[in-house]
Amino acid sequence: MDATHKRLARRIRSLASVRELPLSHLADRAGVTRSHLWRVLDGRSSPTVAWLGKVASVLGVEVADLLVREVREPPGKKPRA
Repeated sequence: MDATHKRLARRIRSLASVRELPLSHLADRAGVTRSHLWRVLDGRSSPTVAWLGKVASVLGVEVADLLVREVREPPGKKPRA
């Protein structure tokens, strides 16, 4: 798995954890299959931009935020549950 893919997996896991959102619920809410989410997180599959958009929306961030090292929440913004 390359560095970008590792960073993506870490960010998704981290953001879901901060929001106390189990990964299975993230997949369900985003309308993506659980198996594809696991494959992306394990580096066995590459996500499309549309897939990233669905996941980012549930996590309350922009797609670009999934690929950066740190996500800075806007002041006063509450994480989505």
